[in-house]
Amino acid sequence: MNAAFADYVVPLHLTDAQFHEITNRRGFSEDHSFLATEGDRIAGFWFSSKPESEVGNRAYCLSAGVIPAYRRKGLLRRLFDAVLDKHIEDGGTGLQLEVIATNEAALRGYASFGYEIVRDLNVYKLENPHLSQDVPQGVAIREIELVDLPEELSSFFDTYPTRQNQRSAMSALPGTVRVVGAFAEGQVIGWQAVFPDGAAPELAVRRDWRRRGAWDLPCWPRSPLYIQTG
Repeated sequence: MNAAFADYVVPLHLTDAQFHEITNRRGFSEDHSFLATEGDRIAGFWFSSKPESEVGNRAYCLSAGVIPAYRRKGLLRRLFDAVLDKHIEDGGTGLQLEVIATNEAALRGYASFGYEIVRDLNVYKLENPHLSQDVPQGVAIREIELVDLPEELSSFFDTYPTRQNQRSAMSALPGTVRVVGAFAEGQVIGWQAVFPDGAAPELAVRRDWRRRGAWDLPCWPRSPLYIQTG
């Protein structure tokens, strides 16, 4: 991955531990992922999840790439065909992925495979956040566990989270995500979840508690905070 993304819009410099964390968090399935090789050298890869019932039995592309020396040989198309055939065999209904909007070459390539753009995502970064401890009257804030979060999310979410922000991603590596919840009248009215690397998969406030004044959930990690929304 590091070699394939060395000249990417956002170059990768993953350690082994970071690689395993990312692939586990995003639902890597060995049965649904493929490599292109020349001898014992990896030329390209397509890492995929299995078909997932939570999103209509579609699968998620964790990452796909080709080493620069092997590009323009049709390898990504061959990898895509192999992944697609495997998912059809296992009852999958489709594939989904995310790509940086300025990566025009990737957008053209995925469009040629039949992908269509279904929504745009915004990614925010917050450096050195200042925390105020102001909270609305009657609200208590404390750290909680994932199991304490409500299963019914229709009153919190306005759209379905991306694969890397779903509850399954937070549950994939037990003990790595911190969650701080806001409570009123004995009920959860909001929460913030943060991974050790600063990625924030969920920031939710119940609709009837929104716009009641600025208040922060103090669980920021030392690294920058990143929020991906849809």
